[in-house]
Amino acid sequence: MLRSTFCRCLRWISFSVWGLALVVGSGACWGDDLYRERGETSSTTSLAPLVKRISPAVVGIRGWGVPSESRIFDPEAGFPDPPLPREWQGAGVIVDALVGLIVTANHLVANATVVKALLQDGRALSAAVLVRSERDDVALLRIEADDLRALTLEKPGALDVGEPVLAIGNPQDWGQSVTSGIVSALHRSCPGIANSDLIQSDVLVGQGSSGGALVNLRGRLIGVIVARRGGFAFAAPVEAVERLFVAAQ
Repeated sequence: MLRSTFCRCLRWISFSVWGLALVVGSGACWGDDLYRERGETSSTTSLAPLVKRISPAVVGIRGWGVPSESRIFDPEAGFPDPPLPREWQGAGVIVDALVGLIVTANHLVANATVVKALLQDGRALSAAVLVRSERDDVALLRIEADDLRALTLEKPGALDVGEPVLAIGNPQDWGQSVTSGIVSALHRSCPGIANSDLIQSDVLVGQGSSGGALVNLRGRLIGVIVARRGGFAFAAPVEAVERLFVAAQ
C-alpha cells in the first residue's frame, strides 16, 4: 500500500512539474504576441551593408560664382556694392556610372560658373551642367571618370506613406552623413518650388544636404532632397529626374 501511495504521489509531482513548464513556455509566446502581429518580424537587420553599398554613389557638390543681382551697380556713384563671389555646397547623386551623370539641386549650380564633384574616394572632378529645371529645382551634371557607382531609380509611383527611407547628404560641410526616417506625405509643395509633387519625409537634414539622395531600403533612389521646412525634408521625385534625362537628349 505504501508503495502504491508513493507511486501516485510521484506521478502527481511529475504531472505538476510538466504542467508548470508548459504554462511558463506558453506565457513567453503570449508575451510576444502582445507586441507583434502575425506575419510581422522584429527589425534587427543592420542597415550598414546597404549604406556601404550605395554611399559611393552620393558625392559632394561645390559651386562658385556670382549670384544674380537685380539691382543696377553704378561704379561712379559708389553704390550699391557689387555682388560678391559666393560658394554653394551640397550633395549630388550619380545616376549613370558609364556616362558620368549626376543629379543635384538646381539652386546649388544655377549661378555657378565653376562646379566640382567630390567623390567618396577623394577625387575632386570638374562637372559640367547639362540641363537645369527651376520648376523641380533639380539639375543634371556630367563628370568624366572611371570606376563610378550609380544608384538605380525606383519606378514612378512605387512609394507609399510610412515607407522607411534613408537620406545621404553632406550637412554642415561635415562630410557624408546618413539619417533614416519614413515617408511622411506625398504630393507636397514647398515655398520657392513650383513642383507640387514633392516627397515629404521626417529624415534629419541640415544645410548642405540639398541635392542628396533619398533612398528606400532596396537601395533605389526615390527622390533628390531640395528643401527642408518645419523639421521635414522635401525631395523631388524620380519623375523629375526622368524629365532631366529627356531634356538632355
